[in-house]
Amino acid sequence: MAHSEHSLSRLVEARSRYGGAAFAGAGVRWRNLPRALAVWPAALVVFLAATLPPALIAARGHFDGLYGQDPYAYYDYALGPARQSLTHLRPLPPFYWPPGYPLAVALTSFVAGARPLPGQLVSLVAGGLVAVFTLLLARELWPARDVAALPAWGPALAGLVVACGGQMWQSSAVVMADTLALAATTAGVWALARYGRRGQGRWLVLAAAGLAIAVVTRWAYALVALPCALYALGVLARRTRTLAVRDSLAALAVVVAILGPIAGPALAGLVQHAALAPFATDLQVYSWQPLNAFRRTFATADGQLAYALPNGLYYASLPARPVYLTPLLAWLILPGLGLFARWRDPARWLLLVGWAASVFAFHAGAPWQNIRFGLAFLPPLAILSALGFATLWTRANAAGRTALGLLLVAGLAWQVVSGTLLLDDFIARKDADLALVRAVNVPPDAQLLTFGPTLTFQHYTALATTDLSEVGPRDLARLLAGQRPAYLLLDVSNVESQWRGLPPDSNYQWLRAGPGLRALGQYGPYTLFQVGAVPPGAP
Repeated sequence: MAHSEHSLSRLVEARSRYGGAAFAGAGVRWRNLPRALAVWPAALVVFLAATLPPALIAARGHFDGLYGQDPYAYYDYALGPARQSLTHLRPLPPFYWPPGYPLAVALTSFVAGARPLPGQLVSLVAGGLVAVFTLLLARELWPARDVAALPAWGPALAGLVVACGGQMWQSSAVVMADTLALAATTAGVWALARYGRRGQGRWLVLAAAGLAIAVVTRWAYALVALPCALYALGVLARRTRTLAVRDSLAALAVVVAILGPIAGPALAGLVQHAALAPFATDLQVYSWQPLNAFRRTFATADGQLAYALPNGLYYASLPARPVYLTPLLAWLILPGLGLFARWRDPARWLLLVGWAASVFAFHAGAPWQNIRFGLAFLPPLAILSALGFATLWTRANAAGRTALGLLLVAGLAWQVVSGTLLLDDFIARKDADLALVRAVNVPPDAQLLTFGPTLTFQHYTALATTDLSEVGPRDLARLLAGQRPAYLLLDVSNVESQWRGLPPDSNYQWLRAGPGLRALGQYGPYTLFQVGAVPPGAP
């Protein structure tokens, strides 16, 4: 009898600690099946809300996902070196960024073909998964037992807020790593939350895999792994030594298997100060310091940058931007945090607040401002916003709930409109780049020198095109020594201001003072020049 009472007390303690799922019998699991299946219709809705609009807008605008600079680099590496390495089972050659996204694109290209479409498909599906895993993470952390009558639809609202975000739509339509890295992160944090509640080792392994994939897709997500690691250590400390060692070793093995082949060469290159550290070249030009949060002018590898707001204020304001939560939904983060303040739950503090705070601190201290960087803390903020809304809903009377409902509908509608306008404007700018390519009339055998639209000319014309940021006077002299006619297409005002003293500007000044430039026409901000002969004695 004493033995039975002791066993019963251990069972009750274990059920209390791990939520009881690990000890449930088959009958309990079958009774929970309807509740488990009920989440999938909501997950399908948020997935479609996140994927269908950007897919339809991109298809309507014949947008192939390539723009600017980074997408072309991802595309060229994925369909070139990465695809060849997979075909011949060889190690990946060095790349500027971690290769997680190009690998996914290369694998998809074996099914969808060697064209930009695989890159868009990876981004689009990953964007939908961000919304789904946000819903699942919110559901895992939703405090139904802590607050009486807190509505059960709150997690679906969190997923819907992410799904309707305009910046999410844009990032889902382009050939970029943002949504894939964020999807892996959100999946990893969700699995870690399940491990904390259920105590089953497979969830820690899945969490480790998700976070490791996120890191080999974008290095910045190693910051999110820090609060996650603290939370995992807290959970492991409550387990028996045997189970803790087993789970932690399994998770560590997964991390080493995924990160090792990429992080090893990258760290070696950084330690040796290699000119181009494999997969980590961007880390060599990156800088961070806390005081950057209060600055708005910076000297960087991208030239002189001047912004309207200090970095800290800029990133703190992103949640209220129309392409994120909008002002109507962003303020709901505050009552969500207020509810957190009354709890001592490390899961919610580390996995949500720790996630958002680490990403914010990183970007606020870096010398760049980019609206798409706010995606990295969108899921935890969307969950806090949904929690704030649900909290106010439970406390409101009928009139208050009507007002809250109208506020929610207006906020979601604002998101949708902003997302449509953002993506339409984005496609229009790509169309303007293509129009510039068609409008610039130079002989087909010409040598074109340019800065800005270089990759557009390289991918959509047969012209020999050289970027002014990648050469020096000696290189230019060699290029101009041939028989090809040479032309320069340049936004002179931008080069002389942002890039003063750097290669685009110094090369322009050399061309103007040496071979000579004759203006032929104006194409928006760009001037087309004919380049003269190389003078004797040029370097």
